[in-house]
Amino acid sequence: MKSGKFIDLRIDFEVDGKKISASEQAKKILEKANALVKKGSKGMAIIYSANYGQTRDIQRTYLSGEYCAQILGANQAQVMFEMERMLSGIYNSLQYKMRIAPITTMNGYSNPVPNWNNDVLLGIIQTDLDRIENYLLSGWSVFGWQNQLTAADSNAPYAIGGGVVKLPAQITDTIQERLKKLKFTYS
Repeated sequence: MKSGKFIDLRIDFEVDGKKISASEQAKKILEKANALVKKGSKGMAIIYSANYGQTRDIQRTYLSGEYCAQILGANQAQVMFEMERMLSGIYNSLQYKMRIAPITTMNGYSNPVPNWNNDVLLGIIQTDLDRIENYLLSGWSVFGWQNQLTAADSNAPYAIGGGVVKLPAQITDTIQERLKKLKFTYS
């Protein structure tokens, strides 16, 4: 079985005080994905800081054979929305080769899980991280989303759980350590 690659991808949301639009960020992701698919990558996925409702919607979408989960929300969610929109246009050749790999960082806005706590979240996160490793094991490559705030931080280089929600240190450490291990294993 061929393994994929874990590739750090820096997507800044601001440069020199100027906001970078969600469309520009999405285009950068898709251009990089398109280049790698043309070079023979089976498919690409990008890690994404999601609420649990979004994680469920994304998984349901892919399990049903579709490519567009119609992600709504702020920050990274806006970028994912634009990325999916662009998959219906100029990047339509990537429709089934570009996926979102959610890492749950909070309960769902709709249909929340009752009795939500850090133990529940850690269990869900382990499932999310296992799913990301399964992409790699099946030959897909995964982008490790970084930005101007995270790229130089060797303890937490990935842009997960720092925007809408601030995670407890134990959860942040679990996510970051596993992602760094995936980067080391699948370089």
